[in-house]
Amino acid sequence: SPSPWRHFAGFRSSVAMVEKDASNGDAKGTDESEPFYADYTASKTKSSQPAAVKMVEEIIYWKDPKVSAGVLVSGLAWFYFTTLGGYTIISLLSLLAGVHLAASVFYHSVLTFRGQEAPGGGKAPQIDIDAAKKAAEGAASQVNAALQWYWSLLGAANLMAAVYVAGVLLVTWCLGSWFDAYTYLFIAFVSAFSLPVAYQTNQALCDDALDKVKAQFNHAVGMVQAKIPRAGKAADGKKDS
Repeated sequence: SPSPWRHFAGFRSSVAMVEKDASNGDAKGTDESEPFYADYTASKTKSSQPAAVKMVEEIIYWKDPKVSAGVLVSGLAWFYFTTLGGYTIISLLSLLAGVHLAASVFYHSVLTFRGQEAPGGGKAPQIDIDAAKKAAEGAASQVNAALQWYWSLLGAANLMAAVYVAGVLLVTWCLGSWFDAYTYLFIAFVSAFSLPVAYQTNQALCDDALDKVKAQFNHAVGMVQAKIPRAGKAADGKKDS
């Protein structure tokens, strides 16, 4: 199914991640003509979609309405009890764990009394070590890429990118002064179950609106970048004088 995020595939980082060449250890340069958005998850080779990501997509796109509705209702109940219900996250987790423990002990006691064996032979689920190592390596590479990108901002490798990030931080500061993070988490949770389906239903209309926003954003970025003097242009001006 198409995703609305494909419209932002053209937004790439103007601060390219510094990569060490295997032969001489030289660092590659940057391309300041590209927008500053960094894509930490993009890889040079296409890999198979993780099962967890596929499962999340099936839930938010309502492939199985019963499963999606169950997850949505469970999430709404969680937010209700941790906000209007007066429960803290720790107290609610403790309560749920206690109920699960009591129900499980009662269930297995009944099976033992009847002389029946528990499903699965009483074996605990195990974590796939190889899959866990791959996931850890992938997470570490993404964190390293993000750190390298942020380090290039701190080193003034691209002032325009730093200005963009400062603008984003200003917006997040304004949003944080209106609501707390938990409220935005609730909005994001509800939006995850509504916006993807709404996009599929009104794809043509959404595509047209997103293309217009993208064109206006690129035009504004181009105007700002055109007004910023480049080091190469300044040097040429001195030579001409």
